Amino acid sequence: GIALADSAGKVDFVWLFTFYVFQSFAELLISPVGYAMVGRLAPQKYQGVMMGAWMLQTGLASIFATDLASRIPEPTAGSAALSTNPAYQTLCSWLGFGTIGVGVVLIFLIPFLGRLIKDADKKPEAEEELAATPAAI
Repeated sequence: GIALADSAGKVDFVWLFTFYVFQSFAELLISPVGYAMVGRLAPQKYQGVMMGAWMLQTGLASIFATDLASRIPEPTAGSAALSTNPAYQTLCSWLGFGTIGVGVVLIFLIPFLGRLIKDADKKPEAEEELAATPAAI
């Protein structure tokens, strides 16, 4: 989008609208999957703490995003918004390449993570017996 900015340094509304649609859709997909993952993989006694940790990482990510965005210089009086576009383009490129790098690392971790998930699915016999015993009223 930023590469298609006009001479005043502004992008078309379609880019902004599309960005917000994708971001909202991604949030709607990521949050429930994360909560379900925590509920499935975390031991019962730690689920509350792990749900809190999931919410904490979302908040910390917002703080880091604010910090990264604040590193871009604001246009000074009399300068066009176009003057900040190269800085935003560089920042977004680095973030994109970093995301791709993390994705590649996670691809290599799939076998290890798969074993951890399979181990989390196995319940100890004591827990299975407790689950099969009716609760006293």
